[in-house]
Amino acid sequence: MALCTNRPEGFGPISHLYSHILTSCFIDTILIPLCTWLYLLSLLLLFDIFSLKRRRGPVDPYHTHPSNPSGKDAAIADTYEPTRATQKRTKTQTALLVLYALLVFAQILMCILEITRLSLARLGVGLLPFTFVSLIIAGALHLLASSVRRGRSLTFSTRRNVVGRTRRMWLVRWINLGLWTALAVCDAVKIVEEVKAGAGTRKGTKYPMSDEITDVGVMVGVYVALGVLEVVT
Repeated sequence: MALCTNRPEGFGPISHLYSHILTSCFIDTILIPLCTWLYLLSLLLLFDIFSLKRRRGPVDPYHTHPSNPSGKDAAIADTYEPTRATQKRTKTQTALLVLYALLVFAQILMCILEITRLSLARLGVGLLPFTFVSLIIAGALHLLASSVRRGRSLTFSTRRNVVGRTRRMWLVRWINLGLWTALAVCDAVKIVEEVKAGAGTRKGTKYPMSDEITDVGVMVGVYVALGVLEVVT
């Protein structure tokens, strides 16, 4: 199937029918996939930066704590018992983490729904399937970041290693936040294009414009929710 078929506004970027708006084909083929490419590029750059730091040589964790100059007791020191407040906070974080995972899964299903209906209507799916790559990677990295954050340590040596990983994972989270924001903006632009084209367009087809506006609107809401959870969890 071609990237875009049976879309009267053309490939774009500017619609042949409405000179003041972008085409849905341009959004599906260029803008939305661009979010994934930029996201992957950002992760590669981040990985390269930290790989370079590791090649410069590790820092001995046993001589970094002022109360532990000898380093002999680092592996067994500073244990603690979790308080009730800590346990309650952990339960809240776990609930939010489950909600985050459910939202990522729901967004994958929404993408499948949109792609399937576009295909059934013979409108072409552009490069929308690439969105699955960013959804899966971002979701997996968020879960990893959360596990590192909750794994803050019982020992000086382990704590230093975890703190280093936590800093990296917070950078990953900000990159994830950028991804959710970019996807939400692109889909919002898509909704504007579809509304201006007319919600009554494509009546009688297997994917009326009104249905697509609803689907994309739900996706925007999910992206916004993921962005909020990216920061608070």
